[in-house]
Amino acid sequence: MLQSQLLRAFVRNGKLHLRWALGREEELNLASDLISIFKQGRTLREIQDDAEKMEEEYESAGLDYRLIRGLYILLERRSTFERPETRMDPVKAREIVYRIVNQRYGGFVTEDYRREALQLAADELGMSAEELEFTLWADFDPSLRLVGFDKPSPEDLLKEYNLSLLQTAMFKSVRMEVLTSSSGNEVKYLMRAVKRLGLMYMPYKWKGVLKLSLDGPASVLKFTTKYGMAMAKLVPYVASLSNWSIRARIVRRIGRRKRIVLLEVDDTRRDLFPDMRYPKLEYDSSLEKEFARACSAGGWTVVREPEPLVADGSLVIPDFLLKKGPIGMYVEVVGFWTPDYIKRKVEKLRLVKEPVLLVARKDLLCSKIETTQKEVLYFERRIDHADLARKLKEVEKKLWNKKKNSFKEVLNKMKLEEDVISLRDLSSKLGVTSAQLRDICCPKGYELVGDYLISSKLLDVISRRTTEERPRRISDLRRILRDLKVPEELAVPLAERAGVKVIWKGLDEEMAELSYSPH
Repeated sequence: MLQSQLLRAFVRNGKLHLRWALGREEELNLASDLISIFKQGRTLREIQDDAEKMEEEYESAGLDYRLIRGLYILLERRSTFERPETRMDPVKAREIVYRIVNQRYGGFVTEDYRREALQLAADELGMSAEELEFTLWADFDPSLRLVGFDKPSPEDLLKEYNLSLLQTAMFKSVRMEVLTSSSGNEVKYLMRAVKRLGLMYMPYKWKGVLKLSLDGPASVLKFTTKYGMAMAKLVPYVASLSNWSIRARIVRRIGRRKRIVLLEVDDTRRDLFPDMRYPKLEYDSSLEKEFARACSAGGWTVVREPEPLVADGSLVIPDFLLKKGPIGMYVEVVGFWTPDYIKRKVEKLRLVKEPVLLVARKDLLCSKIETTQKEVLYFERRIDHADLARKLKEVEKKLWNKKKNSFKEVLNKMKLEEDVISLRDLSSKLGVTSAQLRDICCPKGYELVGDYLISSKLLDVISRRTTEERPRRISDLRRILRDLKVPEELAVPLAERAGVKVIWKGLDEEMAELSYSPH
């Protein structure tokens, strides 16, 4: 994306036409010449000076200066600059020079006295006046040196420019419509990008064509800049589709008045743009990162960008899916909004059958959100982890209560033949968590001891041998358990179950003694 003043476009019959870089000979020569000035080791000042000279030459030859500056900006973004090494921090060097000027010359020097002041400072610092002169401004941008450059071909640079040009136009869009009949996998990536960028959207399907209507920054008032940037960022995702068209209403100043003009672009222009792959999607905000981290800490499996939900023929793309054993809930984080957007969103969410948790800012929402009949967690500036934990626990209990009886029936019908069954293994077979399994335990003929189900028959044997052999220490009881093929970590709970008192002699369980009640 470029600065708005670098947008090259004209309006004709109410339509906005962008001035693309079409790969003409003079454009390729310009791109090649600009690329050549970005040589490793050169200072930013040297590169900028060459670019200014080049702008004068090509502008006099008839090329638009906005094209020249746009290409230069894209090349600068591909560059890595570093401050040159100096023996002294430039800030400290300037402090010493200013001190000498203030003390000896009253805070002001002519050119002759400037050289004298620099020499005095250089003598004090033990360096030459030339080295000091270089050090003084080494931390200013023009002194930065090029240490890395992702060099494009002239053709690729022009294509990158065209994409940036389209993004720049979209920054002032009121509404954008994207039409595509690409594969479901491609559409999924597009929808994920829409959600990740926090854009307000409404999807429709007609005869296999997905129409995605997106409200632009003019609808969000005070969020104009941030939201406009998000609209621009969506453009590469659209252009990555196998087939697409964009129809956008753009705010354009014509004379002293602002007008709404129409911009139409489609994949017949594919050759003008880079050959793109789907960019890697990241969390768009620290809020989402924090939410996912808090849910994971609560034992939930967090799935980002799950499959779309269907609501009366429309698509709803939740931000997250939270899973815990057989239960799950979708999460929708409500960001930018307008009254119309909330109204449409509420209507769709009301039609979604799956459980949905809405996470929404109090100061951005109206009471209509309550009519969705979905779970809602409100927050102000940040999500309160305690409030989130309580809400998740509340929803988890509701969802689990609807399912646990069916799992209890399955558990009771299972043919359990082993005398010792790991809770982890059994919960994995049932598809529930260990906590959920504890809630529906125990099957007939078993008791829950620690993290294991132990058959009543084996428990009787353990109790009888404990009573008969009367081991004096936990370590002695462990030997009995090893003989019976019972996990040794169950020694303490099994001793207490047999009515034997455990007397601790320290932190070492092996040294704990067993005390028997007299009969």
